[in-house]
Amino acid sequence: PTSTERKDPGRRIGYPSRQMDWLNRDLYLIFTPSLCGSDPWTTLTECLGAGVQLVQWRAPLMDSEGLKRCAEACGHHQVPLIVNNDVAAAALCAGAAGSHIGQDDTAPDHARQILRPDQILGISSHNLIQAQQAVADGADCIGIGPCYATATKGYQTGLSAATLRSVFERIEIPSYAIGGITAERVA
Repeated sequence: PTSTERKDPGRRIGYPSRQMDWLNRDLYLIFTPSLCGSDPWTTLTECLGAGVQLVQWRAPLMDSEGLKRCAEACGHHQVPLIVNNDVAAAALCAGAAGSHIGQDDTAPDHARQILRPDQILGISSHNLIQAQQAVADGADCIGIGPCYATATKGYQTGLSAATLRSVFERIEIPSYAIGGITAERVA
């Protein structure tokens, strides 16, 4: 489930030159190169070519060259790039549409001070209370999960369908299901 309709459709987020709302996207790839089963750059290129509409760079260690390469690939396909966890990298990375932070990362108000006004801020949430707080803190979008067990964060189980539904029904900014979602689980 994805909630991508905005209450204020006139509010534009992203690059002013394109005047598009970067958040109204249905297929959002969280790209962790070290977790790709084959060559990560081939995987990214294939995903972009197959219709991925938003990419989040998620690398546990800072990889400036990898981030630059990811930004170039996304730019070539005109797909916005969000940088996970490292707000400064998002602010400095050519082509980054913004940053995504977790519950234990940079505080949202600090992230806003670092990001350019045209960059978006996403925040991970694990329940309705965190999602509501993310909205109050100025998030432009929310990642809600994990939906399934996931190796990236060590979650053994996913959130219940009732928890996911409560967030998607009550949160009025774009919200994306995240965590352990595979091609087999989407099909």
